[in-house]
Amino acid sequence: MAKAVKRTRNYNVSFRQEQAQMTRQRILDAARRLLIKGTYSSVTMEDIAQEAGVAYQTVYAVFGTKLQVAKDVIQAGFHFEAVDELVARANATPDPEVAMRIGAQISRRIHETCADLVRFMRESGDAELLARYHQNEEMRLSQQAHIPALLQRSGRLQPGLSQSDALAVLWAMTGTDFYSLLVFQRGWTPSRYEDWLGTALISLLLVPAKRVKPPTLPPRSRKR
Repeated sequence: MAKAVKRTRNYNVSFRQEQAQMTRQRILDAARRLLIKGTYSSVTMEDIAQEAGVAYQTVYAVFGTKLQVAKDVIQAGFHFEAVDELVARANATPDPEVAMRIGAQISRRIHETCADLVRFMRESGDAELLARYHQNEEMRLSQQAHIPALLQRSGRLQPGLSQSDALAVLWAMTGTDFYSLLVFQRGWTPSRYEDWLGTALISLLLVPAKRVKPPTLPPRSRKR
């Protein structure tokens, strides 16, 4: 009898935890829908509760404040599948054009997942969320900092373009602005954006392969 009671108790605890997690996720999904459509200041905890189909007391009990809801929405949204594998491929390839194409694919994967959240952070009007946006952009810059040196070593970096300027171009082109303009406002598909970005990066950063001079080899010594 005691074992049966214990199994029932464990089942009940597990069931309640699962229900709590489902409720939390439902609130986060509802909050994301509202926050990316409206403005941070206009969305209330009551709005989020109504959108999620829960009591507003539940939202307060789970998150405490609207700012915490927003933070957790952002945290949950910044999850990218297979990006690490793509980064490894881009760093390993000896062909800089292939690296730029993979970089465009990485940008597409990231922006498909969270471009709306990046825009929300930047336009929220909340100092803490804006600081989070700037931190993310600085992190993105630091993660790309090694790429211009790879392009330089390949012999394909545009002449007259410093590594610092190449990094600035790469950082600007792969940010959310172009994705938002072309996909959200002009109706491009993410696939079209990826193709355009890859071509643009190659054009802006690389010398065409046919214009690259082969390395000069030292003269061969004559055999006596």
